[in-house]
Amino acid sequence: MTTVRAFLAVPLPATLQQDIAALQNELSGGLPGIRWTRPDTVHLTLHFFGDLHADVLEKIRVSMLSVKLREKALQVDVQGLGAFPDRRRPRVVWLGLTPAEPLRLLHQCCQEELGHNGLLPETRAFAPHLTIGRFREHAPDLSTLLAAQAGHRIGCLPIGQLVLFESRLLPGGARHIPLFTVPLDGTIN
Repeated sequence: MTTVRAFLAVPLPATLQQDIAALQNELSGGLPGIRWTRPDTVHLTLHFFGDLHADVLEKIRVSMLSVKLREKALQVDVQGLGAFPDRRRPRVVWLGLTPAEPLRLLHQCCQEELGHNGLLPETRAFAPHLTIGRFREHAPDLSTLLAAQAGHRIGCLPIGQLVLFESRLLPGGARHIPLFTVPLDGTIN
């Protein structure tokens, strides 16, 4: 049986992708060794499934339709930089999303609906963010840079739809293919 590497996410509008590209360009000189995420692949991940059998995709689709009935569109600000696991030993550089609480509630709703359809919840705690770069090794301490960028607003992210993406890992980077999209409008259609 074939498998699909998949994740549930909120895509970014083209204008925000352009703003992220401009920020990456601005920061490039001060971050040696970082590998930037292509702006057209940046997204807000709500659930990473990994490799799934194709028959599970229908359960995810049903879950997404249930979320659509419970949740309405919203908008959050994209501001500030952060790092995982921490600013002194960064592996991942990310943009913050505020307010975070509505995103946590959306994530919780997704987890509940996926659970109703027999899918296991993610084990990692949900921290809403947009990954914009990764260090392969020997990353510098980012404390000063992150402090300087703390209040810097990049733009806004409309949370108006959920997309189930297939992620195909290719030599030039991952390619994200939308498999199913639902608007967050609280309606049945």
